[in-house]
Amino acid sequence: MDTAGIRRRVHQTRGADFYASLRTQTALEKAEVAVVLIDAQEAIAEQDIRVIQQVVDSGRALVVAYNKWDTLDEERRSYLEHEIEKELVQIPWAPRVNISALTGRHTDRLVPALEIALESWDTRVSTGRLNAFLGTVTAANPHPVRSGKQPRILFATQASTCPPRFVIFASGFLEAGYRRFIERRLREEFGFEGTPIEVSVRVREKRRKK
Repeated sequence: MDTAGIRRRVHQTRGADFYASLRTQTALEKAEVAVVLIDAQEAIAEQDIRVIQQVVDSGRALVVAYNKWDTLDEERRSYLEHEIEKELVQIPWAPRVNISALTGRHTDRLVPALEIALESWDTRVSTGRLNAFLGTVTAANPHPVRSGKQPRILFATQASTCPPRFVIFASGFLEAGYRRFIERRLREEFGFEGTPIEVSVRVREKRRKK
């Protein structure tokens, strides 16, 4: 589904633009994967980032296409690379395709990128493989000790796919930084290119002795 154009300045998001944003959310609810089209000639705007976050929050697979790439000179391409690194730091896992909608240049690369993203979106890791992997990771990089306590990962399972959701059972609270570390290592090991993944933690309290 192709959504209507959304103005890039947030303060202009009213009237027709407001309803375009609503149509985007409706389209996401019906979609499995989204292609976010960014005008490579212009600076990455807050609205671009908001739309990408909307896709991630919806739990949909994601491909980012940079349109008008063929019109950029070397200086703009270099500057855009820095923009992407700075502004889109939250989605290093999203496949990227540089295209020209006008000439059709590299648009044939969109389908392979979409297929990769969808395959990742539907990937399931067996419980045995997941726990063997986490055991190795946590043995080499245990959670930091805080207030004399060191929480341990006891067990983990993948609760669902589309997008992949993991539940970790631990002996104590896992800090946000350590959860991000686990997510990063999951991506390094199992791929998940083109899909958000969710990692939640459940703390198992010790049973009181009778």
